[in-house]
Amino acid sequence: MKKAISLLATITLLSGCASIFHGISQQVAIRSNQPDVDLYVNEAFIGRGNGITTFKKKKEYVITARKEGCMPASIPASKSFDATTLLGMFIDFGIISILVVDGAGTGAWRKFDQTSFVIDPQCDKTLVAPKPVQQLLRNKKLKNKIKKKIYKYTDDAR
Repeated sequence: MKKAISLLATITLLSGCASIFHGISQQVAIRSNQPDVDLYVNEAFIGRGNGITTFKKKKEYVITARKEGCMPASIPASKSFDATTLLGMFIDFGIISILVVDGAGTGAWRKFDQTSFVIDPQCDKTLVAPKPVQQLLRNKKLKNKIKKKIYKYTDDAR
């Protein structure tokens, strides 16, 4: 009888309903509509074009898409309350199972709103600022002035 009570107490103390039913992490798929986009989660590279990773419910995540010549795009992975957490009220009135296990211990009381993300960098040419030197050299008059000064400087040095 003591073993049964201690086993029941241990199970009650070590588990919360949200962590039992939905786990403490979620698998997330991230992809881009462009195959040559580098995808990052919290600045850690996860793949090119698409990737699958696991998000722990206790942590916060930011997904970023980067491509050469484009403005990077970032989106946060949002979370909401997982209603199965409330089942802990039937186990121990929620004192241990909700507050300690699902809340502070595992973060399982929240779930990610999405498990599939599509993110693309902003590749509109008006958003990408050209390099300063290239921008200056596009002006033909300025380009000719720079050439004259360079040649004059090199001729004076001889």
